[in-house]
Amino acid sequence: MITCAKIEDRLVSNLNCNIISRGENDFDVFIKTKGNVIDVLFPHKLQFIGMEAILVRFGAETEEVTIHILQHTDLHSSVANFEISLNAQRLYIYYDEKHNKVVLKRAI
Repeated sequence: MITCAKIEDRLVSNLNCNIISRGENDFDVFIKTKGNVIDVLFPHKLQFIGMEAILVRFGAETEEVTIHILQHTDLHSSVANFEISLNAQRLYIYYDEKHNKVVLKRAI
């Protein structure tokens, strides 16, 4: 486990993560959230309670990423998944200590 400071100018996080290669340039980033509330802020707020992890799937040929919100630490426990475009933006996943929650958003 490493702390994801910045991954290829696409993901910025202050949480621990595992990077899993899925081929030459495709990879997954697995981030444990330890059951904290997850606020997803694009473009409207979605909130997930009691989730254990976030899985982000990156591909080399596209700016689209797939995000899975996981109830447990395996892909089969995904309670939600969605695609977003990171065109000229980064994905930020960070622990907000003041509000005791994980925030997921995209920004420049």
